[in-house]
Amino acid sequence: MKKPIEIPVIEVKGEARERGRQQGEGAREQIRSMINAYRFFCTESDDNRWTKASEMANRYLPHALSFFPDMIEELKGISEGAVVSFDDVWLLNCWEEVFSDFRIASCSNLAVGSNQTGNNHVLLAHNEDWLSVDSNHIYILRTQPLDSPAFISVSYGALLANIGFNEHGIGVAINSVYHQDFNISVPRIVYSRAVLSARTIDEAVNSCIFENRSGGYNFTLAGAEGDLYCVECSAAEYELISGDKGWIAHTNHYQSANLQKLEKPGAYNGSHERLKRIKNLLLQRLGKVNIEDLQLILRDHENWPDSICSHDDQNEPVWERSQTIVSIIVDLTDQKIMVAAGPPCVNEYVIHEI
Repeated sequence: MKKPIEIPVIEVKGEARERGRQQGEGAREQIRSMINAYRFFCTESDDNRWTKASEMANRYLPHALSFFPDMIEELKGISEGAVVSFDDVWLLNCWEEVFSDFRIASCSNLAVGSNQTGNNHVLLAHNEDWLSVDSNHIYILRTQPLDSPAFISVSYGALLANIGFNEHGIGVAINSVYHQDFNISVPRIVYSRAVLSARTIDEAVNSCIFENRSGGYNFTLAGAEGDLYCVECSAAEYELISGDKGWIAHTNHYQSANLQKLEKPGAYNGSHERLKRIKNLLLQRLGKVNIEDLQLILRDHENWPDSICSHDDQNEPVWERSQTIVSIIVDLTDQKIMVAAGPPCVNEYVIHEI
């Protein structure tokens, strides 16, 4: 029998610095644990590696300050609330910039429009696959900014929120993708946070393709009105893929020919297998998709170890172990998010509202 694991819910409101402080206080234990774990992994082979990485991360800071000063205020508040170094918090939010060869290709996204669900609701689903140690760092943020939409999101450790949905019915889920081009500019987590402030799907798309970006993700966007998109980005290029048939799915490889030209060499077989499996399962239910169907997809183990629901390998070094650390399903019509601690095959989904 699956069990509901109580993931902490942190309520934050006010100006950016105060919201960050509340997040830092509420997630102090998770933030400190994440910093300690990443520092340990980072310095295992080189005592100075963390310091060098922090120096590299600081090269991105002036760019973030220029374009997203509120996000930096939020991060300063997080460091103050958790009583940790801002440099440590900043490094964790620049991790994919500083350690550009770091690769965990396992996240899975799908979205279904109202014309393909049984109750005419718009649904968005995501498995967040990352380092296994981060399964202990998960929490839910219920956020009420003073001058932008309220939103609910899932985050972990010291990271800015960037997966969830807002009161205007804009939902976002993210896949890491691996491109050869990069810039010393605004880190991807920083500008990704802006998607949750979008009031329309067009604003959300524009947030994804922010020009001064260091690198890119795939953003799977869904709007309560039924708009579905994947926005594939690198540092310099992007491609908009429309879910005009009422559904869309993405994993960790580029689907557009334009971005495939910039993809880093490497093995993406697991990502292709997951995407194929998602599509096969989804196509069987089109026109009558419901939340239970999405739960079954996110819990699927076909093609293990390259399965949608991912489990770590205890024989691997701790630093190389990854798994599904949290799983979410968003009902944008009802404005609810269902969250299961990872892996979702052994844990139940719990409903949260804005």
